Amino acid sequence: MANVFSAPEGFEPPAFNIETWQKDEDEYLTRLADRCKMNGTSDLLGETIRFPRGDGYALYMVWNNSPLQLIHVAIGDAWQVEDALIRGLRVTDVRDMVEREAKMRALFSKGAPA
Repeated sequence: MANVFSAPEGFEPPAFNIETWQKDEDEYLTRLADRCKMNGTSDLLGETIRFPRGDGYALYMVWNNSPLQLIHVAIGDAWQVEDALIRGLRVTDVRDMVEREAKMRALFSKGAPA
């Protein structure tokens, strides 16, 4: 069972700027992940999981894995998932989601065949 929290004080999401939004969000996610990693030694700390919602996705970052605690990352449209979905999440589910995302990134980062 997971619990969801807002980002800690001092980690407010960046204000939207049409010219720098991607850089601002990337820096915010890196800074927040670094803070999460201070909670222990688990390889899941600071990893993100996404759930498709509307025209984007709901984004959560692993704050702690015992007990499972997630931070709702309120960037973009700041979509959220249903409480029942969060309550049912287990660490093994999160690990599977992180591994699937890494495999997809690796698959699509390879160049197209000639």
